[in-house]
Amino acid sequence: MWAAARLFRSAEAYPLLAPMPDLEIDPHVALSPNPLIRVLIVEDHQMFAEALARALRDEADIRVDGISQRLDDAREFLRRNHVDVVLMDYHLPDGDGIVAARYIREEHPRTRVLVVSAVEERQVLDEALTAGCSGFISKAEGLDHLPSAIRGAMVGNIAISPGMVTKLIGPASAVRQGYGDDLSPRELEVLQLLAQGWDNPAIEQQLFMSHATLRNKLSRINSKLATHSKLEAVTKALRLGLVQIEREDGSPEPRIVAVPRPPA
Repeated sequence: MWAAARLFRSAEAYPLLAPMPDLEIDPHVALSPNPLIRVLIVEDHQMFAEALARALRDEADIRVDGISQRLDDAREFLRRNHVDVVLMDYHLPDGDGIVAARYIREEHPRTRVLVVSAVEERQVLDEALTAGCSGFISKAEGLDHLPSAIRGAMVGNIAISPGMVTKLIGPASAVRQGYGDDLSPRELEVLQLLAQGWDNPAIEQQLFMSHATLRNKLSRINSKLATHSKLEAVTKALRLGLVQIEREDGSPEPRIVAVPRPPA
């Protein structure tokens, strides 16, 4: 880990990565009420990097400004250009993508990092969230929801592939029966909105709650589920079947679970 950190921090001058020529700004973007979200892809497998870029090329509010295969190149690019979101592989030729993500968050606080990885281990997921990443997306999942994950990162949400959700709370046998049985209908409503990616102000408005009332509801939810944050509460509620997230096409199986980032 230390060696990876040293490699990332000691980058020398590298040529600036040119924006991809086939990813031009849509002429209607300037008329859009939403600002353009600029993206850097850090991925050493060229075919997958191109697949990520293709998944975003038709989004009017998202533009891929560059693709890097190495952390050193990515750091040099970020020194010269602001991007809003970095799509970061976990294993890269010159280091650990999560170590790099931590330094990106420190050096560029306005830049979000989404880890896109073939590794599906609880420890790696924990490291990514601890490093301040805005999501963990499995390469085994489809990329249909990548644009919404990027947009969610811009408003403070965390995108997690559904296959990784259960890893936050362990196997079903580790979940004590009876958790959540005493949740009130109102508390379940709050959990459902959280699972859909709603932030606190939106929930307060939707459910006609004061800030203090919602804070009390969240405290009681954590107490009843034996959890310690909104993120953990939502993932446990999904695991227990207390709430569910529907895909945009109406089918019950989610591709990406978006949950609000718990307060620091």
